[in-house]
Amino acid sequence: MSVKIRSLEVENVKRVKAVTLMPTETGLTVIGGNNGQGKTSVLDAIAWALGGDKLRPSDAQRRE
Repeated sequence: MSVKIRSLEVENVKRVKAVTLMPTETGLTVIGGNNGQGKTSVLDAIAWALGGDKLRPSDAQRRE
């Protein structure tokens, strides 16, 4: 089984304040940034969306 994410909007999850991702025409999306910018938080949000509460990241709410 193959899963394709056509778009992703994440807000206030862990380190992420807000992000919107859309794949390019080639289907490749690169998530980049400096340390502490929220790259892993985006991946955690994807896992949470696909796996429900069993994959909910610890301390899932963003703290200001």
